[in-house]
Amino acid sequence: MYHPKHSLNKRRAVALALIIVFVFLAFSIRLFQIQIVEGEKYAEMAKRNEVINVTIQASRGEILDRYMTPMAINRTSFSVVFDKAFFPTGTSEEQQKLQNDIILSLTGLLSENDCDWNDTLPISDKIPYSFLEERQSSIKNLKSRITMAEYATAEQCMNQLVEQYSLEKYTPVQQRIIAGVRNEIDIRQFAIKNPFTFSSDVTEQVYNKILENSSVFTGVIVQPTPVREYVNKRVGAHLLGTVGPIYPEEYKSLKDKGYLLNDTVGKSGVEAALESELRGINGVSTVIRDASGTVVEKKETTPPVPGNTVVTTLDYDVQKATQKALADSIKKLRAQRKGANGQDVSSGSVVMLDVKNGGVIVSASWPDFDLSTYNKDYLKLYNDKDRPLFNRALNGAFACGSTMKPGVALAGVTEGLVSRSSAPIFCNRVYSFYASSNYSPTCMGYHRKISTVNAIAESCNVFFYDLGRRIGIDKMNEYSKLFGLGQKTGIEIGEASGILAGPAYRKSIGAVWNPGDTCAAAIGQSDNMFTPIQLAAYAMTIANDGVRYKTHLVKSVRSYDGNETPVKPQVAATVKLSKEAIDTVREGMVKATQYPSGTARSHFSNAPYTVAAKTGTAQPGNKNRSDHGVFIAYAPVENPEVAIAVVLENGSSGPSTALARVVLDAYFNSKNEGAAPTPQGELLP
Repeated sequence: MYHPKHSLNKRRAVALALIIVFVFLAFSIRLFQIQIVEGEKYAEMAKRNEVINVTIQASRGEILDRYMTPMAINRTSFSVVFDKAFFPTGTSEEQQKLQNDIILSLTGLLSENDCDWNDTLPISDKIPYSFLEERQSSIKNLKSRITMAEYATAEQCMNQLVEQYSLEKYTPVQQRIIAGVRNEIDIRQFAIKNPFTFSSDVTEQVYNKILENSSVFTGVIVQPTPVREYVNKRVGAHLLGTVGPIYPEEYKSLKDKGYLLNDTVGKSGVEAALESELRGINGVSTVIRDASGTVVEKKETTPPVPGNTVVTTLDYDVQKATQKALADSIKKLRAQRKGANGQDVSSGSVVMLDVKNGGVIVSASWPDFDLSTYNKDYLKLYNDKDRPLFNRALNGAFACGSTMKPGVALAGVTEGLVSRSSAPIFCNRVYSFYASSNYSPTCMGYHRKISTVNAIAESCNVFFYDLGRRIGIDKMNEYSKLFGLGQKTGIEIGEASGILAGPAYRKSIGAVWNPGDTCAAAIGQSDNMFTPIQLAAYAMTIANDGVRYKTHLVKSVRSYDGNETPVKPQVAATVKLSKEAIDTVREGMVKATQYPSGTARSHFSNAPYTVAAKTGTAQPGNKNRSDHGVFIAYAPVENPEVAIAVVLENGSSGPSTALARVVLDAYFNSKNEGAAPTPQGELLP
């Protein structure tokens, strides 16, 4: 008996059989084509070797002082590198465990030998996990890469990494260690052409251990590599700067310049500013693999070319002596009884410039830091209340106090408002011009009738209150800008602009400029906030009779083949000063160091060189703190060589003047001794 359901099943069976026949026929035709028609072609491809070019990192150029004394050099060390051709990278459970165990064993070995490894994961290494505050860009990139919401916590991100890297069976400490390295492998774009540098500086003992256990450390190789070495770990730390790995957020702008994510790049200071010169030209190593993936040959096809040498304007010996003197001065002040003037000193800085070209001979900032442990101690340094990473010499802005007065006098005499010997004001310690407005600023003494020369030497406030009022804030600022105050000086490694007091600044902060504020600005108070390097450039301008050079740290650049390109001095500004103004201010500044009532006489009257100077006492915003001690000078007066500025934040005036004497002595003693520079490549103590 016929049944419709049976007929339907039969048709389906026939259709299925036809489909199977069709698929089998298609595969047969394709197999025939590969084996018979194109057999020779595919046989040739099977025999063909794969050629892969691998980058060889070039060594960085060295950084020297003006006398060719090494400051930043390279030493040969060992790098631990993961080779993609052999390192386990599969996604299976077995492969994941293998690579995690290799990483854990390596980190344990490096920890035992006090060596570091690359880990830029922006998550703390302790539970409860938290994000590293200063790594906002990296945190954002991490969340995006592991597909986490913007509001995800560090704990949630860590849980995601644990799952992603199969770390469930490891302890929390081990999870953080492995996740840090695995994350680094991912962001460094690990590939045959781009090996992953696990650690860039390990000891010979670690090198030997890895070689002895090569069967355990599959795909891990150790190779000689140039490592940055700073001759003295603290001398010039803020200036030389640091190097480090390229972060993913930086790579966007660096990849077009030929950088790989595995490269090292200058992060700050000269290392960053002169990156294009210091960076060498990478070489190429060629790896040949056969069809089975076995490496059959590896050779260097293009040797790397080292980077250029940067010769700085610094004097290593004087820089070293200055940093020691600065640290000793602050230590001595802090050792005083609590409440003593300057006992609460916060920081200090010294800048010395070459008057003839604006080269930075010395730039010291306290507190400083140790370049050799910078990466290891970064979080500690970052959170230190004294802010040792902050370069106060270039970026700290402070009230300058009476060091403002020589510039005001230069403007007043040039504009014909006062002369060398004029005494238009009687100083009875109180300036009463604005008494009706309840503004009566005071002086530190009773100077009675006083000349312009003696007003500088004895630092009479009343004289400069009145002169500043008659010059006016606009004209006074016109001169100040030419002197370099409140202006960037031009140094290559970056600096702050500072603040020039006046109606424009006061308006920018939503406040009003009052007539009496001009009087305060004339003695370096009000809103005036200048960097130590600006004050040194100002002193240089006075020494040069109105010519101000751009400041610079680079004296020349020497290429690997021996060619040298010097940096030519550049005039930043020329102030048109009258001869009377120049002579008047010079006489007043010399009298400050020699006159019985000169403010710097006690420290410089017996100096074996002539000094033109001005002391400064600047009131801080917090009236419960000691005054800032500020000092500017140039020497020798008859043929100026150097200009100096010293700032002791909450350190009082006397100690800053004493510190300047120590630094100037170090410079002139070093010059007179005529010590031969250390041979190139020889390390210093």
